[in-house]
Amino acid sequence: MNWTREAEEAVKKAPFFVRRRVRLEVEKEAAGQGADRVLPKHVAQCRQKFLSGKPVESKGFEIEACFGASGCKNRANGSEELAGELETMLLRRDIAGFLKERTNGEVKFHHELRVCFSDCPNACSRPQIADIGIIGAVRAGIIEDKCGGCGTCVEACTEGAIHMDRGAAVARIDANSCVMCGKCIPECPSGAIEEAQKGWRILAGGKLGRHPQLGKEMEGIYSREEAIKLVERCLELYFAHSVGGERLGAVLNKIGYDRIKS
Repeated sequence: MNWTREAEEAVKKAPFFVRRRVRLEVEKEAAGQGADRVLPKHVAQCRQKFLSGKPVESKGFEIEACFGASGCKNRANGSEELAGELETMLLRRDIAGFLKERTNGEVKFHHELRVCFSDCPNACSRPQIADIGIIGAVRAGIIEDKCGGCGTCVEACTEGAIHMDRGAAVARIDANSCVMCGKCIPECPSGAIEEAQKGWRILAGGKLGRHPQLGKEMEGIYSREEAIKLVERCLELYFAHSVGGERLGAVLNKIGYDRIKS
């Protein structure tokens, strides 16, 4: 649906982390009134409904993604397939029904479980502040007998994670500094840097609001199957311990993040 410039400016006043959902609600409001484009009054009407505390129609969760699929050159791992599987799983678990029960039907934007994907460590979509953040990752490895010690990879790595030690003929990757972006792999002229492991980094418990916090990373790179199992485990803990619409981060602060992998 088309938006007027004034309506676009008005919706920008909504917090960025709910703006996509707000846009959908505004378009629904406009369509319900038979409008063929969104006007400022539709934004204002939705804002009034939200401020009145009226419950909103919700599926209980939101899945957000970055623009990696549009051809971003920084993309480390594509998330479309995993995002689709997680959406199916979240719908099956009926998070909306769970939240309605725990909030006496008063499901609001800040109650929704948020899963956020970023296809690379640049994390433009801000997965660090989602209940569950999923970041595409590639662990690089060096094939020693192919490495000519040219140092191209050292110059290419903006993290300073690749080194040529004094007197060494082979480059070395410092795992503690590497952000697993995979950008060094195509830069090597001799093909000595390979994709040793590809998957996702998983963060849990991020949130904004009254007590904001960044999500804590579950150490390692996870395959698609492993990522789904971790999200399922987070949901089990969330369903078992969330009271009154508490976010996942609040639950994990109480029971311990180690419960995710225990």
